[in-house]
Amino acid sequence: MAVQPNQHLTVDAPQQKGFVNFFKSLPEKPATTVRFFNRGDYFTLHGADAIFAAKEVFRSAAVVKFIGADNNRIESLALSKSNFESFVRDLLLVKQYRVEVYVTQGSGTKNSNDWTLEYKGSPGNLVQFEDLLFSNVDLVVGTAVIAVRLAGNPKARVVGMGFADTTEWKLSVCEFPDDQHFSNLEALTVQLGPKEVLLPITPESSVDMAEVKKVMERSSVLVTQRKKTEFSTDGLAQDLNRLLLFMEGQQHNSLALPELNFTTATSSLAALIKYLELGADQGNFGQFTLTTLDHTRFVRMDAAAIRALSLLPPPGSGAANRNRSVLGLIDQCRTAQGHRLLAQWLKQPLRDRHAIAERHDVVQVILQDTAMRQALRDEHLRRIPDLQALSKKLGRKKAGLQDCYRIYQAVGRVPQLMQSLDGHDDFPALRCMFIEPLTDLLSDMQRFQDMVETTLDMDQVDRGEFLVKPSFDDDLQELRQMMDSLEERIKKQLTCAARDLGLEPNKTIKLESNAQMGYFLRVTLKEERVLRNNKNYETLDTNKSGVRFHSPVLADLNSEYLRARSRYAEQQKAIVTEIVNIAAGYAGTLQQIGDVLACLDVLANFAEVAVTAPKPFVRPTLHDEGAGMLILKQVRHPCLEVQDGTSFIANDVYFKHGECTFQIITGPNMGGKSTYIRSVGIMALLAQIGSFVPCDEAEMSLVDAILARVGADDCQIKGMSTFMTEMVETAAIIRTATSNSLVIIDELGRGTSTYEGCGIAWAIAEHLAKEVKAFCLFATHFHELTQLAEEVATLRNLHVTAVTSEDSLTLLYQVMPGACDQSFGIHVAEMARFPKHVIEYAKRKQNELEDYQGLDFSCSSPEDKRKIIKEGERLMLKFLQRCKELHTDGTSETELQDKMEQLKAEVRAHNNVYITALLAQT
Repeated sequence: MAVQPNQHLTVDAPQQKGFVNFFKSLPEKPATTVRFFNRGDYFTLHGADAIFAAKEVFRSAAVVKFIGADNNRIESLALSKSNFESFVRDLLLVKQYRVEVYVTQGSGTKNSNDWTLEYKGSPGNLVQFEDLLFSNVDLVVGTAVIAVRLAGNPKARVVGMGFADTTEWKLSVCEFPDDQHFSNLEALTVQLGPKEVLLPITPESSVDMAEVKKVMERSSVLVTQRKKTEFSTDGLAQDLNRLLLFMEGQQHNSLALPELNFTTATSSLAALIKYLELGADQGNFGQFTLTTLDHTRFVRMDAAAIRALSLLPPPGSGAANRNRSVLGLIDQCRTAQGHRLLAQWLKQPLRDRHAIAERHDVVQVILQDTAMRQALRDEHLRRIPDLQALSKKLGRKKAGLQDCYRIYQAVGRVPQLMQSLDGHDDFPALRCMFIEPLTDLLSDMQRFQDMVETTLDMDQVDRGEFLVKPSFDDDLQELRQMMDSLEERIKKQLTCAARDLGLEPNKTIKLESNAQMGYFLRVTLKEERVLRNNKNYETLDTNKSGVRFHSPVLADLNSEYLRARSRYAEQQKAIVTEIVNIAAGYAGTLQQIGDVLACLDVLANFAEVAVTAPKPFVRPTLHDEGAGMLILKQVRHPCLEVQDGTSFIANDVYFKHGECTFQIITGPNMGGKSTYIRSVGIMALLAQIGSFVPCDEAEMSLVDAILARVGADDCQIKGMSTFMTEMVETAAIIRTATSNSLVIIDELGRGTSTYEGCGIAWAIAEHLAKEVKAFCLFATHFHELTQLAEEVATLRNLHVTAVTSEDSLTLLYQVMPGACDQSFGIHVAEMARFPKHVIEYAKRKQNELEDYQGLDFSCSSPEDKRKIIKEGERLMLKFLQRCKELHTDGTSETELQDKMEQLKAEVRAHNNVYITALLAQT
């Protein structure tokens, strides 16, 4: 039950006035930061935060009230602890907001206005909220955070990145050159998938840092700016000496590590360590590893490709929309660590054919052995808790006996899991990736298992009580005897109550217990009438399982039992602390077990997805980069084929260096062009993460990048129009594509005039086909582009088929050779039930525009029309050549734009004069 709004308004007027003044004196904050005020039994929010919380939690702004005087007042809202916890969880994990919690100083001063910041958190820094966020649920989200700093000059720019993942105890650095659009930084950010990025505060005139912020915003990463002094490496070596886990025989001196030679990157790492306050928690000491990120190991993708291929579900999308993204469709993992690893793999397709083949080998073994696959997924993996989160808790010595027991249970299940892998020792990939590592790790954990069995009172575990065995201490032994005696007396109360109420013990009336309430009696809802108006019994609560209640004697005995149990827990604290200290030494081993099981979970998941698809996925045949082929038989879009009532039309794809590297796809709107080209991109990505693929046959060489420009979205908040967004994404493709890349472009050039759009699309298509020679699927409604096939031997025209009649359009979704000469846009408008007079007017305007803006071609011969078209092509090529010749060095953007406008005017005037003269002759 939520705290009633304005419960906190019982404070007197001076207190309200003082708080309002204090609140208004707080530093200005961004809208993505929410401030809470801890008032003991509940929390309050004020100002814009109160309005925002009211809409999110109560779905109404009417609950917001005001505190303070009429001319000096602020909005106010109260939340109960449960609402506070759920709201904070939503802010940090879903909305990607920051959270601050203020408290008053001293005891008994909850009405004081001496407030200080006690806790703060962000999507990349959840340390202070871990107990709140993950106390009862597994950690199913990644919490990686990066820091970026720039060095060098605009012509030799260097990016230094630091990376930290506190869930997996990882620190990394990376330093690399980049262009003015930071395309390398964007690709690496997509691969890492951080929740938050730290940037140094720079003057607003800093063009470079403004561009970096845009890159991060495109990638949906929360930007946090920090003082430049936090990027200082002073004290970094000492921090790393405490944080790093040095290998046996390795010198315990971080200055000797090669990673510290990257001066720009290490300054970013220093900022991360300060921001996450890693050095302030001794539980972090000796836990982290430090590595150098290799951004060339994975397939290059940018944020545009992630969106174009619908790889990740949109923020806040529910389970009902899971099949609308590739991750939502293929994520059927059984463990929390498996969910995280799959999301990571999806953004990090491999470029090493041997590593990919190893994954494919394991998927094939699991797919072919149905019994093993079902045993892994339904009996073993689904019972494994989040070992990575537990290992972190253990390493920081914040675990309890219950956590130790969960680890004990999980490790105890692993041998049974390994039994399901028996009989497949002859498969090297399965043996090397899972059987051998797990065998070694289980051997390392045996002493932990023995310790838990020796110290934990297993008889009490089934009742939800996690206590040390009484034999460890005389006082514990005495308390245990007292508790056993009380339990015997409590059990007798079941018989007394059953006789008194006329019920059958252990059937219609039962004695039960839990860790919170202790012992209580319960009857079914059908028998609830026996308690009505019965003053000898006190009802505790009612739920679907029945009515829980006490008798006076049972209540007294239970209170005495709870006091004894509390004394027992207090007495065993020293022993528990010693157990946890010993258990912390197994955190690294437990982390490795979690990593291995996560990998097994993902590969078993791939096998399950492949075999349960509407049409089973197949294993692709892979060749090294540069082999120059992409041949697919009957490729399908995995997200569309699972939709109810859908009979997906599959199509073939053929690319081969020297024969066909560029395909222009034309055809009607809604005809399947976008689906076709997206299917190819998704297929290539799935193949290189180790999954089977949705087609009948697949043979491909590995690609080094998947680059895409699909859709026509604008970004008004960031000041980018549809066309500007399109040009930024296309420019990134031109800069980074190689002959081993896969490029997907859909409807390029729609954001500007027809002639300009066609000219830009032509220039880009010609450049990619002639110069880059990447595998490219180019869907367009500019039918003029199909003439490029006459100039480029490796370019092929394809079209999606449709059948038309006077009043109907039937889409066949089949991709066939050749070009399409119309787009059927008006037919689609008719399908959308446009008014008939609008359709007729559109047809008339179409005829006028096709007649070169009103010029009458009715008397012209075909030969004259061809002359006009040829001259138009000549003028277009001349215009493009003049554009290429524009000298931009030292030219301002305004001057360059003036030159472009002048050039367009010249070409337009020449065009009109020529065509008018030619038509006059005819």
